Amino acid sequence: MKKAIILARVSTPEQEKTGLSLEDIQLPQMREYALEKGFVVDSEYVFQETASQKLRKKFDEMVDYVKKSKDIRAIIAFRVDRMTRNYRDAVEMDNLRIEYHKELHFVNDRLMLDENSVGRDIQDWDLKVFLAKQHINRCQEDAHNTLQSKLKSGGTYGRAPYGYRNISKEEERNNLNLPRVVVEPFEAGIVKKVFDWYTTGSDSYLSIANRLHKDYPTQFPVLKTARRKVENIIKNPYYHGEREYKGKIYPHRFETIIPKEVFELATEKRTGRARVKDKQKKVTKSIYGGLIRCSECGCAFSPSPNRHTRLGREVESDTYYYCTNSKRQHEQKPPGTNDKELTEQFAKLFKSIKIPQKDLDKLTKTLRDSHEGKKAFTIAETQECRTQIDKLQRRIENAYEDKLDGSITTEQYNKFRENWTKQKEEYEGKLARISKADKEYYITASYLLELASRSYELFLGSEPEQKRQIITLTLQNLTLKDGNLCYDWVKPFDSIFVSAKSHKWGRLWREIRTALMAHYIDLAI
Repeated sequence: MKKAIILARVSTPEQEKTGLSLEDIQLPQMREYALEKGFVVDSEYVFQETASQKLRKKFDEMVDYVKKSKDIRAIIAFRVDRMTRNYRDAVEMDNLRIEYHKELHFVNDRLMLDENSVGRDIQDWDLKVFLAKQHINRCQEDAHNTLQSKLKSGGTYGRAPYGYRNISKEEERNNLNLPRVVVEPFEAGIVKKVFDWYTTGSDSYLSIANRLHKDYPTQFPVLKTARRKVENIIKNPYYHGEREYKGKIYPHRFETIIPKEVFELATEKRTGRARVKDKQKKVTKSIYGGLIRCSECGCAFSPSPNRHTRLGREVESDTYYYCTNSKRQHEQKPPGTNDKELTEQFAKLFKSIKIPQKDLDKLTKTLRDSHEGKKAFTIAETQECRTQIDKLQRRIENAYEDKLDGSITTEQYNKFRENWTKQKEEYEGKLARISKADKEYYITASYLLELASRSYELFLGSEPEQKRQIITLTLQNLTLKDGNLCYDWVKPFDSIFVSAKSHKWGRLWREIRTALMAHYIDLAI
């Protein structure tokens, strides 16, 4: 008894209604054909899916089953285009026919192929496969043109994003003036909250997802899903009136949920986080960025622009600072702070180290004594470095002459030159360090004198970059706890602070001189 399988397919629901019905047309005719030809139907593969270049799951299942079943003699289809509309499937069918000795029967086309088919039958098969493929190409081109028309006109296509709803066909019939996409009030409210939280600078995708997961457990039952939803919302321009398709932006004509300015603020923050790797680039955007860390987890207190400033509103501070919580140690982020509050706390610190006028003469003498020792050290070290550099340069030049004279080989010369050049570069590096240390010494001494005489006024009157220099010169280990600064003084400012606090200057001057020289020598060597 010969066995066969039946393959019945429609690409779209419209085909089911317009001439290729599975139950009314295809299956009855194929079953009758199998009976006439003496086949016993082993199984029927009935499915609805497109025959694009993507492999169809059920089609592949059918092919695998036929290959494994030696007693399956034939595959019966309604037409060639019901079995294949692409060349990959056509090759697979030819392989079944030739390598596995299967018959291909096409009821409506009155065509049967087996391993012995030649001539006109093969030509008919090839032609019908080609025409089926061309039909797919035309459908794809029509779909592309339709989509482009919708994009350019601002119409809808596909599923609207979270915060919106596609209206049903029944709603459209009942109200012809209803737009194809409408705002969903509850979801739109969440979208607004997401942008509001994100653009303030205090929240990341994860912290916003935590909020949503906690406040709306039915809407966001899984934290991972909530985080992905937050990211998709932040990146989607649809909410301010544009849609992205294959890297291009098109305006749409449906209601917006947020202003474009808010979306741009969110984009700047998002792309800035991914793009800026150099810490100094972040620092230049704020007064205190990169200086302060969280006292609890050790993460940076990151600066974030005040979005109200960007929107033209008056504010007391241009920048807010929040713990990044990159180590995920906080269930809830600690309170942030702003430029105004930090400036007030720093100013209070510098006011506490102000030295009375009567003691400034002693400090000036201390700096002068320290300068004499530093000058002697600088002259000696600089002279030694230049002597060694000149000596090594002469050795290189003499070795080159010896190579030209044939006294040494090229290999020997290259070895000597490499060794002496390395030593020379080490002395040149030390000379550069001495020069840098010399410059920093005068900066340190100058700031020390200025801060000692009018620290409070100097800090408040400085430009942002000067404020940063004063802070890094005098303070270290800066952390924030409950909005309050924690810190350590850098030597010799710790001695000034202790003396100012106790009003006992005692050995302060000698400690300052020793600290300045030690700092200078460390930098130079």
